[in-house]
Amino acid sequence: MSQTAADRWGIIGHDTQVDALADAVESGRISHAYLISGPVGVGKTTLALSLARALNCTADVSARPCGVCESCRRVERGSHPDVTFVDFAWQDAVISAKKGTTTRQALSIDAVRFLRQDVATRPIFGRWKLQIIGDAGLLTGTAADAYLKTIEEPPPFAVIVLLAESAEQVSETIRSRCRVIELGGVPRRQILSALVGRDVEAGLADRLSRAAHGRIGWALEMAASQDARLSHRELVEAAFEHVTTPLGRVELTGVIARDFTRHRAQTFQLLDAVTGVWRDALLYRAGLADETAYPDVGDRLAGWAANYELRDLYRALNASRQCLIDLSNNVQARIALHAMVMQWPD
Repeated sequence: MSQTAADRWGIIGHDTQVDALADAVESGRISHAYLISGPVGVGKTTLALSLARALNCTADVSARPCGVCESCRRVERGSHPDVTFVDFAWQDAVISAKKGTTTRQALSIDAVRFLRQDVATRPIFGRWKLQIIGDAGLLTGTAADAYLKTIEEPPPFAVIVLLAESAEQVSETIRSRCRVIELGGVPRRQILSALVGRDVEAGLADRLSRAAHGRIGWALEMAASQDARLSHRELVEAAFEHVTTPLGRVELTGVIARDFTRHRAQTFQLLDAVTGVWRDALLYRAGLADETAYPDVGDRLAGWAANYELRDLYRALNASRQCLIDLSNNVQARIALHAMVMQWPD
């Protein structure tokens, strides 16, 4: 059986998006800027790096990315001189270390100046120079304004790729200059099949496919690491306590809200688990236990959820989802978390 584009690119569950990008690579009709949006763990980074491999692969154009040429291997190792993945770790290593400062809230103007200078120089090893912004939410204020011209008119050998949980996180001025590629959740059956195909034990594969909520990257990461699964179990326990106990709710609107800036990523992970707990509570109350994601707290959560009406649990679930959206849109953490908890049933 011949390989599909999704097989070559190493992407699970986003065939339409991969086919479109593969056609662009093969025809040479590459956009100067892309915005790839979707939930954390759905495969945005994998797709962006696969695009980088495909653009600089040395195989025949119909077989890119081959995954075995030196260019593909360099992208895989994170050592390709023409592919820059921009996140806080990159900023700390490349920009902040030279300045003797750290910035953990946004992309600094110094970082943008570096990127603008770098993208103007021709590729060293490959045909294309790529800058992948790992979280487009990093582009705020003066940094966004300074980078806008680069996104609008990069050199003919350069491609800018922005990643975001939703396209709305990115300003309209930037978004309108990008080709938007939206990644939705991968069906549970497809995640389960992918895990089983990687020799993950059937019971574990079933639990992970349920807990993934369509995030194939998350499921693969959990399957590969027992430590990651243990950390996730602890996260779910913490989320259960925040949902079901007065002290846990006070902590959300107090310490966690206060420290949001310093622990942004951890807070989003916690709130994602909190949303999952409310979803499971609603499913237990509706008699749909087979659809729940967190069996480790199942017995306790089912008994607790029985004390509430479906409409109360549904309101709490929506409030939790809205909080995640508000925080992504830079609403003050104290306001967003307080508004969320106030809509939870007592």
